[in-house]
Parts: sequence; C-alpha cells; structure tokens
Amino acid sequence: MKIKLRWRLCALFAGTVLLFCALAAWLYAPKKLKLTFDAAYYWTTKQFDASPWLYREYATGHKYFLYLPEKYRNDKDNEAAKIPLIVTFHGSMEQAKAISYARPFISEEFQRDIYPEGCAVLAVVARIGYFTDPHSMSLLIQSVLLQNKCIDPTNIVGWGFSQGAKYAVELACYEPHLFRGVISGSGFYQMSLKELLTVLPVNFYFATSENDKGIFEQGSPTGKRCAFWCRNSRYVQYKSRYHFHVELKDKTGRGDETAFDWMKSVVNKN
Repeated sequence: MKIKLRWRLCALFAGTVLLFCALAAWLYAPKKLKLTFDAAYYWTTKQFDASPWLYREYATGHKYFLYLPEKYRNDKDNEAAKIPLIVTFHGSMEQAKAISYARPFISEEFQRDIYPEGCAVLAVVARIGYFTDPHSMSLLIQSVLLQNKCIDPTNIVGWGFSQGAKYAVELACYEPHLFRGVISGSGFYQMSLKELLTVLPVNFYFATSENDKGIFEQGSPTGKRCAFWCRNSRYVQYKSRYHFHVELKDKTGRGDETAFDWMKSVVNKN
C-alpha cells in the first residue's frame, strides 16, 4: 500500500513539473505580431528625402525620420532582407533631439557591426511634446513595417530616454509582440505583475542612477524584476550618473559586455 502511494506521489510530482515546464515554455516563447493595416497611417501629408533620413508626416499627427541602409533605400520591398529595426523615443519636450538620439545607430561602424546587412532606424517625434497613446504608436510602427518589407517585423528593438524610456516599456506591455528588445535609460514605468507575465519573452536593458530623484524610485523596481525574470535581460544601477541615456559603450556589469554587445546578441538571436 505504501509503495503504491509512493508511486502515485511521484507520478503527481512528475506531472506537476511537466505542466510547469510546459507553462514556462509557453510564457517565454516569442509570439509573432499580426500586422494591422489602417489607412490613416498610410495617409502621408508631408514627405521629403533628408538624406540619409526619409521624413514622413501623417494625417494622424505622427512624424518620424526613417533610415534604411543604402542598398535598401530603393529596394524596400525586398522581404528576403529581414533587417532589424531600432525605434528611438526621445525625452519629454525634446522633439528637436529626435535625430540626435538616433544618430549613433546609423554610423558606419554601428551598421557594419550590428548585423550582416545593417539595420533600419526609426526616430519617432512625439505629437505633443511627450509620448502618449500606445495603441496609435503600435499602428504607426506597424504601418512602417507594411511599407518597408525589407524590415523583419520580428526583430525590433525600442530605445528610449526619460519619458521616452518609460513609454517604450509601456508600449512593450501594451503590445508585447511588438519588440524583441527594449532599452530604457532613466525610465520610470511601474510594471504590474500581469504585465510582467506578458513580456517574459522580451529582452530588457534597464539603467538608472541612484541620485536621479523620483525617477530611480519608480524605475529601478521594474528594472530589477525584468532583469531577473525576462529573457536575456540586464539591469544596471549607477551611484551618481543622474538623468542619462544609455550609450553603446556602457558596460552591462557582466564582464566586458557593453550595451552594444547586448544589443547585437538580441538582434542576431534566432
């Protein structure tokens, strides 16, 4: 009788472990974003070539600068290319700096080293000084993907500073299938447990400074949780860097690994 009970307990334990593993595998498995066509985000009211950027304005009020590697500027419908996309979000009231934050990602060195075919870069300009409405932004990014088929819709990294960093994390929580990775510098989004469970497959890089009053207290808890639970994630905490954005040369705290090294591992992951 004791032997039978022991076998039943062992079977129950094994079944529970298998169920837990299956659930974990499902939660951590990347999900593919289903692109949504919305004509409002195709309705361009102003556009021009500000080489190397392509500028667009939409009837929805959105504005952005898009960089494509030279070989794809006239071959944007090449679906076989599958180049990554980096989306940058500036800080509050920093519309004029939108390109400045994106510029390091279009340098010859970065483009050469980040991915065999280079990558696309999307510098989004906030409509009212700071970013709002994740639903509208998700549709905007999806529109860019639909209009530039050379970009891999499964390989997008969001980069943000300050309010833009908070927004990038908020957008990832709203549309957890949008980003493969998110870089948050001095961000302050407070992620709920429910949201954390939805973004487990997303790679996060959080960085905060202890003397960044108000921002650190809000952003560091989310950064620590994501670094512990989310796939291939990092959290970096500084003593006195104040309010800063993540730079490519920044160290992650794991040996000599830099933010660039981490980003490269994210976009080149199968």
